[in-house]
Amino acid sequence: MAKKVVGIDIDFSGIKATEVTRKGRINMVTKMGRSGLPAGTVVDGKVANVRDLHKGLERLLKEQAIAGGSAVLGLRSSWVTVKTHRFPAMSKRELEKALEFEIPELVSFPIHSLDDVYYDYFINLTDDQGLEVVVVACPRENVLPYIEAVRAAGLVLEAVDVPAFGWRELIEGEGRRAYVEISEEQTTVQVTIGGVFKVLRVIPMGAISVRQGVAEAFACSPEEAQALMARESLDYLLLEGSGNKRVLRAAVQQFVGLVLQTLDFVRAQERAANFRSMLDELILLGDVADLKGLGPMLEKEVDLPVRLLKEIDNLRLTFEVIPPSRFSCFGSSLALGLRGLS
Repeated sequence: MAKKVVGIDIDFSGIKATEVTRKGRINMVTKMGRSGLPAGTVVDGKVANVRDLHKGLERLLKEQAIAGGSAVLGLRSSWVTVKTHRFPAMSKRELEKALEFEIPELVSFPIHSLDDVYYDYFINLTDDQGLEVVVVACPRENVLPYIEAVRAAGLVLEAVDVPAFGWRELIEGEGRRAYVEISEEQTTVQVTIGGVFKVLRVIPMGAISVRQGVAEAFACSPEEAQALMARESLDYLLLEGSGNKRVLRAAVQQFVGLVLQTLDFVRAQERAANFRSMLDELILLGDVADLKGLGPMLEKEVDLPVRLLKEIDNLRLTFEVIPPSRFSCFGSSLALGLRGLS
């Protein structure tokens, strides 16, 4: 029997769900959809209204004819801690015991006991000095409402994950890649070189900042700003319009600065002469990835080939459904679904 997993990606504005089905050796995308959420359902990455989240997820599953099954939930929030930490060489059992003592010092939020936190880890690399471990942790109280909503919608939750860790699994080959995702409330940059995780950085600037900037520049509503972003190029948005362009320019500058600073941090770690000597390409995904001109502008700034997720022809997935026009924004839900099959 074919195995099916639903990748669920939630932010404050809505839900994206992708059903991935394994048929023999083929991982096939069989359902894709998105649904909005009422304002105030998710605030600062925390569920403020479990009932509305449950209803939104239930509605999306019904619209896409996804009837129960397994699910992997993605968390994207400033309260999720991601840190690398080194340990001497030791067994898995010894490592897990050592982590129990280290977790209170590694997390970026106060905890009284391990019962207050969900955490997991993976071994990033092993060398002569021992182990480098990537630790992911989040407050239990912040995760439980998400879990409650997913289970109430009739899904069996297999895992809770950070979507960024699944992006590299979407593309054939290990590669040397930077991934940049602009979601609604934040921008995430993740760098992987030869299968080894290097950095994950998040800033609270996302699609909403760009949309607000366009709304001010063109003195229009958020809905009209969204339509302009879908229709016009970045150059047009930055140059035209009779309103105040300061917010839009600041958002674009902040976005470019984040990417450059993050890549430069990795360049210094790798002792590379430039970005091209350590990376093959940059993959752009998320809610603003399809904005015309954004990819070429970023390519010029970082001096690396930039590809949109929808332009990649060596994905580890095949499609039974026709991908939506804004395909690149489904990158995280695709990754979550695929990780559920591994």
